[in-house]
Amino acid sequence: MYLEYGRSVEGKIRRMVGKTDDTTAFVTTIGWLERGDADDNKLTEVTTPSNTLVAIYGMSFAQHISEQLSKLSSSIEIRFLGGPSAPPNHSYALYQLGRGKHKAKVVAWGILASSVVGMTTMTSLNKSFEYPSPYTYPKYRVVNSDLQVQYPPITSMADFRATLSDQKKWSNYVDYLKTEDSYYQPFLFHESFIDNLATVRFFRRSLSNRYNKKVIASIYQSDTGFRPDTVEIKALQMMVAEFARQVREDNQLPLLMLFNNQGYSDHLYQTLSDVILKYKIPTMSSHNIVATDNPKNFMADGHFTPSADRKMAEETLKIIVTNENIP
Repeated sequence: MYLEYGRSVEGKIRRMVGKTDDTTAFVTTIGWLERGDADDNKLTEVTTPSNTLVAIYGMSFAQHISEQLSKLSSSIEIRFLGGPSAPPNHSYALYQLGRGKHKAKVVAWGILASSVVGMTTMTSLNKSFEYPSPYTYPKYRVVNSDLQVQYPPITSMADFRATLSDQKKWSNYVDYLKTEDSYYQPFLFHESFIDNLATVRFFRRSLSNRYNKKVIASIYQSDTGFRPDTVEIKALQMMVAEFARQVREDNQLPLLMLFNNQGYSDHLYQTLSDVILKYKIPTMSSHNIVATDNPKNFMADGHFTPSADRKMAEETLKIIVTNENIP
């Protein structure tokens, strides 16, 4: 991918997506809701009657906790579904799709502070300029005190591949991105002959960083946290409340895993604390366990260290053991 740095998103994605999955970059095939809901290789019930099945939805941070939970307790079995850098709207959609398809006693939802900005869009295609990931997810909004969902026109890799190879369909999809994808920026997105100019590609990289900061600033400020007046944060708060209600309705234990990653202080927890307290939702929040301002708690790629993951998993296990029989 180094040689692709600075190339347009469209230019990259056309090189990454082949006619079949075998000729397609793996990163573009994952995260799709259709693929994520496949139950073929996911546990639907425990393999040992005395064990506890925990269904976890989220991103790599949540997956790391699931791996640590398995190491900490042989009586915990994991059903994990997620996507790369998955925002809350993706994880929530996966939970909705999987509801009623398994016998987990505990249903956990992992939310990453830096991924909340993904709620401003419905795809990761433009969100990560250098590593475009085309998988999609719904948008959620609060309308007249109800949670409304807006599904994207493409929901599978097969749909995306067919759209990419059809000029009219692709043009229509790009028009959709213009209105629904907060990360869409014409100069960064569209492929042209200037993709081959080194100076242009260097400028694109710089512009993508500035544009990314602009999108983040639309819902988050480093000194004050997430903006409570935005449609995304209002939706997230209602999504958390609905998650807890529905999980309990299914006689399961709802569990939140909040990852306040580096640079985000305890802002994610503060944004959701009123909902957590009101609905008494069992919650593991990383800010209580590992300091976000200590670089030693993080790997070079931004993930928590294995030691930090283990501490969070230990707290998560305590919550499960304490509340397992109290939906």
